[in-house]
Amino acid sequence: MSIKYYILSLFLLCSIFLNAQTRQVQYGQQTWLDYLNQNRYSKQWGSWIDLQLKLTDHYFNAVLASESTLGATYYTKNNLKIVGALTYVDQIHAGSNEYHLAEYRPWQMVQLNTESPHSKFLQWLRLEERFKQTTSNDAPTSNYDFTYRLRYYFLSQIPLTQHHYQKGSFSLVLSDEIYINYGKSIVYNTFDQNRISAGFYYYLNKDNIFQFGYTNVYQQLSAKNKFSNLDVLRVSIFNNINFGTH
Repeated sequence: MSIKYYILSLFLLCSIFLNAQTRQVQYGQQTWLDYLNQNRYSKQWGSWIDLQLKLTDHYFNAVLASESTLGATYYTKNNLKIVGALTYVDQIHAGSNEYHLAEYRPWQMVQLNTESPHSKFLQWLRLEERFKQTTSNDAPTSNYDFTYRLRYYFLSQIPLTQHHYQKGSFSLVLSDEIYINYGKSIVYNTFDQNRISAGFYYYLNKDNIFQFGYTNVYQQLSAKNKFSNLDVLRVSIFNNINFGTH
């Protein structure tokens, strides 16, 4: 069985499991703005920088969170790399008592890029160690809750213009990512979330890409039978600089 059919089967099983429960679903709209920079300094080594701003309340009326990531990349081959990084999340709790919650998230990832005559594919498997600041009496504490999260991501890129992956060209991009939680404090939400996306790449040049599209985030919350369903508009800039392998 190919990996695509295996992942599709996994998604179908998750859907059957979720539909079998009595669910309380919270709906929302968000906008995510991303800047991802990947520099390569030698044949083996590079860096990973990712900055993200999340807006909420009918897509953009309030700031929900920001994420900042810095990491190192080791290239085992041109199409296979290993990444180790740290993400800092600053999440804003808006309400009668507004405050910020921090999350420190070290993570490790293996990423594979493959290509056919008519499309490109990207897959990654990522393990995260999450240290999330806790609350008490509607206020942040100095304590942190620790959990693990495993993520699998698959993306397919299909060129729509005659000149593929060059300045001025467009591609259709389809992706899906599934998240699995585990740890002592995980009771109901072993399945964390699924993100299915559709959008477009516009090549500013062969190394810099503008992305815009839509993502649906279906997430199981920590309370039993409670879920969130988010419509997300996403705008991203991918910036790649090769310093040492030309």
